[in-house]
Amino acid sequence: MAHGLPRCVYTDGLSLFGHESCVDDTDIVSQFQRALVGLGVAHRVAPDPQAKGKIERRFGFFQNRLPSLFRMERIQSYEAANAFLPSYLAEINKRHVCRITNLTAEQSWEKALAEGRTLLRPSPSESLLDLHLAHHINRRVNADHTVDFLGQPWPIAPTPRKRVTIIFHPGKQFWVITQPPTLSHPQWSDVLAHHTIGPVSF
Repeated sequence: MAHGLPRCVYTDGLSLFGHESCVDDTDIVSQFQRALVGLGVAHRVAPDPQAKGKIERRFGFFQNRLPSLFRMERIQSYEAANAFLPSYLAEINKRHVCRITNLTAEQSWEKALAEGRTLLRPSPSESLLDLHLAHHINRRVNADHTVDFLGQPWPIAPTPRKRVTIIFHPGKQFWVITQPPTLSHPQWSDVLAHHTIGPVSF
C-alpha cells in the first residue's frame, strides 16, 4: 500500500484466493478476498497459465534467487527476511530492465505517472488497514462475557450478541468486534476488546 490502493488485483486461480463463492457473490470464502471486498478492490483471476506468464517468471526469479541471497546475508528468520526484502526489491525495481519495454520497473512507474495512466487511490489509514488485513474469525460469546481463543478465555465488554468476530494479527494482537463490515453495512462496529499477545512458541 506504499503507493496507494489499487483498483484491481490480478491472481491465479488458487483456492486460497477465494475466486469462487460457495453460495453467491456476497459469500466470500477466503480471508484474501474478504479483505479486497472490504477495501473496495476488484479481483481478477487469470483464466489459464499463459495469462500469468510474466508474473510466473518473476516469481521463478525470486524463488531461485532468494534462498542463495539469504544464505549469503546469513538471514535465518522470517523477521530478518522481512526487514531485508524492502531494500532488495527497491534495488531490483531500480536496475532490472524488462526485455519487452526496455525500462526498469521504476522507470515504467514514473512514465505511467507522467502520462496519467494510474488509477491508484489513497490508502486508508494504517489503523484501518490493520482491521482489514487480518484474519477474521467467528467466536461464540460465553455467559461470563468472554470468548475462547488461543486456548484460553478472554474478557470482552458485555454484548447481547451470541457470536462476535475476532480480528487477529498472529503473534501480535487481536480485537473483538460485534460484526465486520459488509457490502450492505460498510461501517465498522463497536470494539468489545483489544488484547496484545506474544509470538507462539513451539
